[in-house]
Amino acid sequence: MTDFSDILLVSDFDRTLTAPDSTVPGKNLKAIRRFMERGGHFTVGTGRSAPMFRPYWQSIPTNAPLILYNGAALYDYELRELSGAVWMSGGRELLHYLNRNFPDLLLEIQGEEAHYLIGDSPLREAFYRAQGVAYRSIPLSLAPERYHKLALFGSFRSLDVGQFFSGTPEEDARFSECCRRIMQDWPELRADRAAMRIVDLQDRRAGKGAAARALAERLGCGTLVCVGDAMNDASMLLEADLAFAPGDCAPAIRELGCCRYVCPCGEGAVAEVIEALEGSAQAVAADSGRKTVRSPCSDSLLNL
Repeated sequence: MTDFSDILLVSDFDRTLTAPDSTVPGKNLKAIRRFMERGGHFTVGTGRSAPMFRPYWQSIPTNAPLILYNGAALYDYELRELSGAVWMSGGRELLHYLNRNFPDLLLEIQGEEAHYLIGDSPLREAFYRAQGVAYRSIPLSLAPERYHKLALFGSFRSLDVGQFFSGTPEEDARFSECCRRIMQDWPELRADRAAMRIVDLQDRRAGKGAAARALAERLGCGTLVCVGDAMNDASMLLEADLAFAPGDCAPAIRELGCCRYVCPCGEGAVAEVIEALEGSAQAVAADSGRKTVRSPCSDSLLNL
């Protein structure tokens, strides 16, 4: 039987592990269980917070801590334990800056137990109720001063996550400019496009890549395999020993030049990644005299 005990596989959640309609293809779940049965370590690395991933965690097979908040913290739902948190240093000053400079966008603080929503938007509240996410709508004056992830959203138009993955060219330009401006004015921050109409903000020291590599070392895994579809996944794709992306990933991911491409997310992209690893392992077993050379974001693990 193939032994995957040296591998940590980290998958993004939305539109990587899930289909565009936010369901998880059954073949992904079956392949993940097979991977873990053979000793592999599997977890999700997502921009979602602990409250926003909570409705899913029991239905997704994992055997390693979850990488949440775009890598700004790890979370263990069974222990209700947050670890490795990288806190932002902007305090209320940063919140006021965002509220003042981007009044057309909806600001929120994504905490451990709830999301703190700044600004009035009944549809946003309805969205979080529909998603099963704990939230509190509060004035800026009552916002927490300590946090590790912020998000700016465009207008809420429906009750599903897919609404943020499309928009007009003008909206696309607006969110790109938002990222540029924030990182210019606050160089200690990183601003990532989790979707066309979402900007995630965190400390520059944080990121999925750093969190995934640290977790692999903690677990004693010599090989880090990552799969993701959007620019908030870029750091872990660049950090990985082997990187994959769904065929329908964001165009900017293709520009990284570090990924192997599998089927679109709705067709079971993560299952296809695991099948590729299985095929590679079988090739090694058939010719144990060949040498495997690991290099970041290369095909070397598969071209044996």
